[in-house]
Amino acid sequence: MQLQLWTDTNWTLIVSILAGSAVLAYLGDVLGLKYGKQRISLFGLRPKYTSRLITALTGIFISVAVLTVLSFFSQNVRTALFTMKALRTELNSLYVQLQNSRAESEETQNKLMQSRLALAGSRRLLEEQQILLQTTALSLDMARFDLETLRNDRDLLFSEKSDLEAAVGALREESEELRRELDMMRLEAIAVQANALLAQRAVPPGSSRERVSEILNALGEDARAAAAERRAEKNAPPGAGLSGIKLSFDPAEESAVASRVTDAPERRYIRALAAENIATGEEVRVRLESGASYLLYDKGETIHRRLADPREAGFNAEETLHVFLRELKNVAIKNGVKPDPATNSVGSLEGEDFFETVETLKSLEEPVIVSAVALEDIYTEGPVRIKIMLE
Repeated sequence: MQLQLWTDTNWTLIVSILAGSAVLAYLGDVLGLKYGKQRISLFGLRPKYTSRLITALTGIFISVAVLTVLSFFSQNVRTALFTMKALRTELNSLYVQLQNSRAESEETQNKLMQSRLALAGSRRLLEEQQILLQTTALSLDMARFDLETLRNDRDLLFSEKSDLEAAVGALREESEELRRELDMMRLEAIAVQANALLAQRAVPPGSSRERVSEILNALGEDARAAAAERRAEKNAPPGAGLSGIKLSFDPAEESAVASRVTDAPERRYIRALAAENIATGEEVRVRLESGASYLLYDKGETIHRRLADPREAGFNAEETLHVFLRELKNVAIKNGVKPDPATNSVGSLEGEDFFETVETLKSLEEPVIVSAVALEDIYTEGPVRIKIMLE
């Protein structure tokens, strides 16, 4: 390093400057002596001071000459002589900028570190998200597989459901058929249905206890006859006549009904109803009910009327008469007639009268009024016995 510094030095310039300075110093000294001996005065100075002035000027000239030569040959010297202050100012500014740059650099490094940390965190988060995405994709694939499996299971269940519905439908039809057969068997086995009206009797106003007892006895005989008739309809075994029918009344109920109708100020009725379904050969349990009996229709009174027009399209005489009888029943019940609790009927029409009326309607060509006329006085308990007339 020192050898390189020794070899890089401009020794020629240094020697030239030293030689020039020596020459200039010698000339200055010669001039000073010369002008001192000649006692020359400059600017009114004494010769001695004039000689010194010349020597000083010679030194100044030497310095100027040296600086000029150095400035001519060296950029650094020129810079040091003429732009040093500006350089110092610039250097200070550069130093400040350097400090700012260092601060910015440190801040940038801090931000870089933070960015690197954030980037590392982002990378970790990205890796976690990628892992989560892979897990989600795997879960989605499994869900799709499960969905396809569920769809296949659903189709299979739908198919099984259809088969089961068909089987259930067949079983339901079979069950309905069995129920109908069972009901028919029960009906064939049941001689008297529950709430069936067996008999009824009217109790005149002011009837005594003895008269009420007679009416109750007669009611019992009527009920026994009705039960025997129903058993005959159910093909009861031979010998099952009136003597084979056993009736049973609730004594407390019978006494209560008798008390209500004894010495009553108005006409009343007593009904004997089957308390439950009675099979053939079983004892007939009877329940009693009573109520006020009012005259609803006088004998010969028209109860209901309806127009029958054979000219109407689709006219059917039998259907027209059936509709007429249904309307008659509804009118009678609405006006206060008590229907049979088991059948909801208020009376009956002889089959011969029904078919004679149907044949008459079929033979007509003009509209007629079909009327139901009471054959006797009709009270609350019924029955509604009528005669059909055509007007």
